[in-house]
Amino acid sequence: MNELPVLIEPYSRKKSRFKLRKILTFLVAILIGLSPALQTIAQGTSPFYWDFINVEIDVQKNGDMLVSETQKYVFTQPHTNQRYRYIPLDKVDKITDVTVWENQEQIPSQTGIKNNQIWIKWQHQLNVPEAHTFVLKYRVIGGLHINESGDKVYWKAIFANRSAVIKNAKIIVRLPEVLSEKIQTYKSFGFPAKAQKINSTTVEFVAKKAIPPQQEIEVLVLFPHNILDVSKANWQRYQAVNSFFSGLLELISAIFPILIVSLLIALVCFSSSSSGSSGRGSITRGGGSGGGFGGGPGGGGGGGGGGGCGGGGGGGGCGGGGGG
Repeated sequence: MNELPVLIEPYSRKKSRFKLRKILTFLVAILIGLSPALQTIAQGTSPFYWDFINVEIDVQKNGDMLVSETQKYVFTQPHTNQRYRYIPLDKVDKITDVTVWENQEQIPSQTGIKNNQIWIKWQHQLNVPEAHTFVLKYRVIGGLHINESGDKVYWKAIFANRSAVIKNAKIIVRLPEVLSEKIQTYKSFGFPAKAQKINSTTVEFVAKKAIPPQQEIEVLVLFPHNILDVSKANWQRYQAVNSFFSGLLELISAIFPILIVSLLIALVCFSSSSSGSSGRGSITRGGGSGGGFGGGPGGGGGGGGGGGCGGGGGGGGCGGGGGG
């Protein structure tokens, strides 16, 4: 009778855990189902959106890229009048000649570098609801990816770090005339976009629908190596050196245990060999000494000692010692 509660208690705990799992599964299913709606609500609370962002990338003969970003903001609620743009510097040598324009007039802007990014900031008048179209222009130095297999434009044109939707987006990449009919491959990564070749030197990428926050479009245009007189950018050289040393460290890490084990085995073998040689030497000396004692009682004097050493096989060293 005393054992009955002990048998019932584990079943109760198991039943409780089963109910808890069902509840958690139900809650997860609800959250998954509501995620699109929550995302829509989050987008709807933004005080602005981009009607479009159009990016034009003009590759120069020296390998520089002249980039122009046309961004149309539509403000629906009161918001700060300061705009900004951050561009990563990890795969470029530097970005220069930064300007910001509105209504074909250059407006004041500031730039700086923080966390390996260049930031561009500017201010404007704002009386909601209204729209503003800004054009950002800058020169990218060392932005092409140079490889023996081919050189390429590889640029993140539509940035992900934003809180508002982009209704439309288009990216155009223009190559210099020397690369006419030399385009080998062109494609985009990230948010779906339609890619098409406009002419012998121009490729266009168009987003298939509105781009939500935290989504990006990266474009690639590949052409033959050594047509442009451009050497590898500094960041590519540093990357190659880092890759070499990283591979070297990995190799050392892989063979280091083997080297240690081999060294230990060699030390053990050497120690065993030294011990064996020392033991054989003491036996030899014992044989020579026996010959000497044997000669003493025989009364033969030096002659008996010599015979004993010779019989003991002590060799030249031992023979000479006995003769003395």
